Amino acid sequence: MDPITLIGAISTVLNITDQISNQLDRFKNNTPEPDQEPAHRVIATRERPDTIIVRDSGDEVERITADDLAQLDEASQGLIKAFEESMQKNYQLWIMVYPKRDQSPDPMVNAQVNQQLKETAKRMCSELGRILGYLDSIGKHLEDHYGEVRYVCSELEQM
Repeated sequence: MDPITLIGAISTVLNITDQISNQLDRFKNNTPEPDQEPAHRVIATRERPDTIIVRDSGDEVERITADDLAQLDEASQGLIKAFEESMQKNYQLWIMVYPKRDQSPDPMVNAQVNQQLKETAKRMCSELGRILGYLDSIGKHLEDHYGEVRYVCSELEQM
């Protein structure tokens, strides 16, 4: 598989993680939505077709390149793409359902929404965990909310 395609897949997964990390935490802790979404200190952006740069407070702390991903065997590369596609599908469901959290006067409807969110979150967490695991295996460790999301995901598995 083309390593640039894999950079795109990983970039998509990290972007989805940026979008949902705070929501996952609020869902797990059953806390209300803030007036303004807090900013992440660490952000991963695809700055060139073959490179993702991870910055902490604006300073580069990690670089993931197509060459890094070319080290992975073909099966692992195919799995990354499959995980990304699954995560995208589940993210689309998440963004449709999440705004309905605790919005109904009917507690049964709220319970059904929460169950759907929990199952969707678990699937996304599984895919994210696998991709972050692949990155770890090639020496690319992401911290800040990426690490926090791993923790939240492990907590959701216990729910």
